[in-house]
Amino acid sequence: MSTENQEIETSYDVIELPSKGLLYPSKKPVAKVSYLTAADENILTSPNLLQSGKFIDVLLKNKIIDGPTKEPNELLSGDRNAIMIWLRATGYGEMYPVILTDPKSGEEFETEVNLSELKMKPLGAEPDENGFFDFVLPMSKKKIKFRLLTAKDEEDISKRAEAQKKTGRSFNDSLTFKLGTQVMSVDGNTEKEFIYNYVNTMRAGDSLALRKYIGSIEPGVDMSIEVESPGGGSFNTFLPIGLDFFWPDFGV
Repeated sequence: MSTENQEIETSYDVIELPSKGLLYPSKKPVAKVSYLTAADENILTSPNLLQSGKFIDVLLKNKIIDGPTKEPNELLSGDRNAIMIWLRATGYGEMYPVILTDPKSGEEFETEVNLSELKMKPLGAEPDENGFFDFVLPMSKKKIKFRLLTAKDEEDISKRAEAQKKTGRSFNDSLTFKLGTQVMSVDGNTEKEFIYNYVNTMRAGDSLALRKYIGSIEPGVDMSIEVESPGGGSFNTFLPIGLDFFWPDFGV
C-alpha cells in the first residue's frame, strides 16, 4: 500500500507586541510565532549554543514566522521578552517554578508563578516620525531626543561591561554608556561623540529623571509579582528569569 508524503502544517499563533510595532520601519503590530516542538529541544540542550549565549537568537529565528524585524536581536527588548514568555508558557506550561528569598526571615523558598497572569506594558508615549521620543531635562532644561533599546543594544552593553570587568576595573560605565546609546540628540546636536561626553557630565538629577521617564514609557512585560511567603503574608518582587526558564526538566 503506497502512501503519499504529507507536509506537516506548522502550528502558530499571532502575538500582539507591547510596542504595537510603532518603533519598527515595518510598523507590524504583531508577530506570527510557532509553538515549541521536540526538535527545538535540540537547540535548548546544545552546550555550544548555551556557552555562546546565542541560543535565544537561534531559537527565536526558528520560531518567528513573520515579525516586525528580520533578525530577533533587532526586536525591542520588551517585545522579545513577550515572545519568550509566550513560548515558555505554551511550550512547558504557564506555571514557572522559582526560588525566592523571604525578606522577613531571609530564608529561601520555592514557589510557582503563573506566566499567563503577567501583564503587558504598552508603549507609554507617542514617538516622532523617526521613532524617537522627546524629553526636557528638569535641571539643565536641555531638550533630549532618545530611542528605546533593542535586544542587540542590551547585548552590546552587557559585553562591554564584561570586558571592563576583566580588566580589573572596580566599576564599569554601563549606566552612562546605555544612556549615551539611547540619546540621539541634545538641543539638536546629533554628533555621537558630543552626546557621550554630555551624558558623562550630565547633572545627576537630570540623569535620574531621564532614566525614570524612559522606564515609564518602555513597552514590554511587567515582571513585578506579588508572592505569598511561607510564614504568612505577601511581598512584592520581580520575576527572576534563570537558566531553567526554557529547561524545566533538563537539569541545566
